[in-house]
Amino acid sequence: MTQTTSPMLPPGPPRTSGLAVASLVLGITSIVALTCCCGTGFIPAILAVVFGHVARHQIKHSQGRLDGGGLAIAGLVCGYVGLAWQVLVSLMVLAALLISAAAEHSHRHAPYPYRRL
Repeated sequence: MTQTTSPMLPPGPPRTSGLAVASLVLGITSIVALTCCCGTGFIPAILAVVFGHVARHQIKHSQGRLDGGGLAIAGLVCGYVGLAWQVLVSLMVLAALLISAAAEHSHRHAPYPYRRL
């Protein structure tokens, strides 16, 4: 009996990495959330950065089976912009609170001016 070998099928087109798509969606969500609802885009920004790095690693080591490197980079950029924006806004809010507290403290302990009669 002779064995017949089936010819190897050529590999199909590369699949788009789901993590790369998730990174981009979460990155855009973090920027939109930070502009609309201050303080709510922090978690999506962190997830966008993590997913983007993992997706780039998987794409690099997939030997051409995965695609979506551009999506992963775009997700990373949006995620890092979202994180930077969140840190900047948090620092501004903290500075405003400290200035307000200092002004309130100095106003309470300032001597009242004397009235002339």
